[in-house]
Amino acid sequence: VAQVHRSRAWWSSTMASDNGVRGDDEKPRSGGRSPRVKAEDKENGKDKTRGPANTGMDSNGVDAGLKWRVLAFLVVQNSSASLTMRYSKSRPGAEPWNSQTAVLMQEVLKASICATLVAREGSLRSVFSNRAEAFKTAVPAVLYLCQNNLQYVAITYLDASTYAVMYQLKILTTALLSMIVLGKKMSVAQCISLVLLTIGVSTVVVSQISGRNASAKPQSQVLRGVSAVLLSCVSSGLAGVSFEKLLKGSSVSLWTRNLHLALYSSLVGFAGLWWSDRSFSIQHDFFKGYSVVVWIAIIN
Repeated sequence: VAQVHRSRAWWSSTMASDNGVRGDDEKPRSGGRSPRVKAEDKENGKDKTRGPANTGMDSNGVDAGLKWRVLAFLVVQNSSASLTMRYSKSRPGAEPWNSQTAVLMQEVLKASICATLVAREGSLRSVFSNRAEAFKTAVPAVLYLCQNNLQYVAITYLDASTYAVMYQLKILTTALLSMIVLGKKMSVAQCISLVLLTIGVSTVVVSQISGRNASAKPQSQVLRGVSAVLLSCVSSGLAGVSFEKLLKGSSVSLWTRNLHLALYSSLVGFAGLWWSDRSFSIQHDFFKGYSVVVWIAIIN
């Protein structure tokens, strides 16, 4: 009988040690937690023994479903942009139109939207309150303007699929410039992805230049289109890196910065349009040849 009592006492003390308590009072041992605290942690999604609660968020606190929806939207937007730009320039029987005016209209629309959002947040008078910071935005603005104009040049000489594939090189240029200018580091998986991207784009370019594709264009046109795409990718990378550096180095809001970009791009674009054709009339020539497809390409 005494042996049985000793065994029961040993078993009770062992179970109490495993549960992090001493005796019959549920006081925690050093480093342990009471059952009441554990229950509260489970309700708050902080049960460390089972990991975080399944709330649909990733490690950064972003809704996983939202990320997939944004990804799907970007895929549709990028694909439709290439198709609408190409179709607006090559559709049969369409009246020719000036692509520089389309870029200007994009900047005017951006400026209108950003001005509305800035006005809702505060006052438009604060847009140029810090003139030094506003002047810094001129550099990425000019680069973005060059990028957008070069896109229309490239889509004139290349088909939509070739342009869409080649334009993805902007990922490579942005990554390399981010490492050089911003000092960012890439993982092994990211490096492998960039190598595969380069190989894929190179394969498309070689097939177009060699004429193996049945719908391949003359080599001179392909080279012009490829040169325009490469310059556009470099401009995109430089603009993106410089703009990111501006955002990190100041307290100016994102909408104010975007308004600066749109205003500078509009001014430089209008000046370039007037310089390229002194006889150009805004009243008679600006919207010449515009159709529904052109407007869709502009909005997209």
